[in-house]
Amino acid sequence: MELEAAQVGTTVLVQLDYGEPPLQGWVGTIQKRYGIPEYTAFEVLFPDGRTKLFWEHQLKEAREPSYRPKRWWVFW
Repeated sequence: MELEAAQVGTTVLVQLDYGEPPLQGWVGTIQKRYGIPEYTAFEVLFPDGRTKLFWEHQLKEAREPSYRPKRWWVFW
């Protein structure tokens, strides 16, 4: 999903191909939007309190995983 309509408060995931491996896969919240719709940057707040600017192509909207393992209970 494109983030062109993303608003402040949207939860996002840093793409796995992002150039700084320590941040790959991190989840944060959009705090501010900058730019125009065709060229947008986002300030993202992470749970540890730090913020960082990202271009739209470096993020994707975080969603709950569509796959959830089923619990198998075995009673003997």
